[in-house]
Amino acid sequence: MFAKVIQQDEKIKQKFYQKIKEKTAKERQEVEENDDSGFFAWLFGNTAVDRFDRKQHHDESKGSAGEEELENQMWLLLKSDSFVLPDYVLEVERNKFIQLDSIVVNLKGIFLIEVKTWSGSFVASDNMWKMRQGREWVRVSNPSAQHKRHVKLFKDWLWNNLRGLYSQVKEVIYPVIVLKQVDWIAADYSSIPVVSGASGFIDFILDKPKAQLSQDIVETIVEKLRTAKPYEELQPYAVHNEAKFKEGITKQGKKYVRVEGSRNEALKVAENYSKDYKTFDVHQDKTNPNVFFFYIENK
Repeated sequence: MFAKVIQQDEKIKQKFYQKIKEKTAKERQEVEENDDSGFFAWLFGNTAVDRFDRKQHHDESKGSAGEEELENQMWLLLKSDSFVLPDYVLEVERNKFIQLDSIVVNLKGIFLIEVKTWSGSFVASDNMWKMRQGREWVRVSNPSAQHKRHVKLFKDWLWNNLRGLYSQVKEVIYPVIVLKQVDWIAADYSSIPVVSGASGFIDFILDKPKAQLSQDIVETIVEKLRTAKPYEELQPYAVHNEAKFKEGITKQGKKYVRVEGSRNEALKVAENYSKDYKTFDVHQDKTNPNVFFFYIENK
């Protein structure tokens, strides 16, 4: 049996694309209003607006054929308990988006895939990528830095949308960069693994520990991604509450949530946590009157 390919809800996806289009138009207008490049830049097509337009064209036109080819290969090579989610758009915060080439979800975890249709020889690090052209090494755009941002934003999206599962899922999120065909690569200094083609990606999956997630959790994640809502349609707390909070664990192993803000804001955070956890009383920090905390336990 083959993997299951799950397309994003088309109506929601078009909403995201429309919002991205509006955001891009606004950014272009701001660039145009502040463009003081001068006559010669205008004459040679190198104004700030020209550079903005070229970058947008590059971002919009890159890689679709390579992504579809990889999607088809993954569908054939992955087992039936895997879900392939191609070309997904998520809104993490208001007007803050990530576009992921592919996501694979199975019992081993969540695999975030950045596809590059490049081939040849490469040297890769978090700070810089170089490609061999003849006898020279030429600097190219850096997918490691780009994909690190994707991973951070994807974790933020999970926190906002699947908070009750976040602690179980966050350690089994595996980013990977898939190049179409690699003759040779040195990627020891890239924190994001780099592999060659669909077969390299399959080997990357096989190397991961078995059964980190249950089938129910896998299906919950896939459905939440497929129907991912615009940010303003999330629960009011997730959108409007400005309290800063984070989880922690005491030396004795007790889980707690620390909230910066008022007692009322801390109570709202605790109320939201109570949907997925057993929560305890909210207490004020002894050293900082603007900090509150409460303990949580799994139900």
